[in-house]
Amino acid sequence: MPNGTDIIDKQIAEAIARIDLVLDRNVRLVWVVLAMSSVIFIVGAVLLLIGFKNGDWKILTPSALMTGLLYWPINKILTIRKENIQLAVVPALIKTLPPEKAAEQIIKLIEKLDTK
Repeated sequence: MPNGTDIIDKQIAEAIARIDLVLDRNVRLVWVVLAMSSVIFIVGAVLLLIGFKNGDWKILTPSALMTGLLYWPINKILTIRKENIQLAVVPALIKTLPPEKAAEQIIKLIEKLDTK
């Protein structure tokens, strides 16, 4: 019959496994966002070149707007990077805590991630 410490250790192991899954998902998400930002950059640069070549402000304005859209993917990548760093550190820190304290910290982490 498992005691309370074994149950907590199992829950900690499951939480660490979930953290690893989130980190893997975030890597895929970063690649998607990088692809999106590359497309935005290329379209903006092409429009900018065409606009300068033709001297047409009707083309230059959308190119500036397309380039301005790069803010979102860059911001998203920075947010994901910050989350990855936080999640990567958690397993090492939790392993150093007593099981009860580790469980409390995992609950706090889950609550924090649920609010995002």
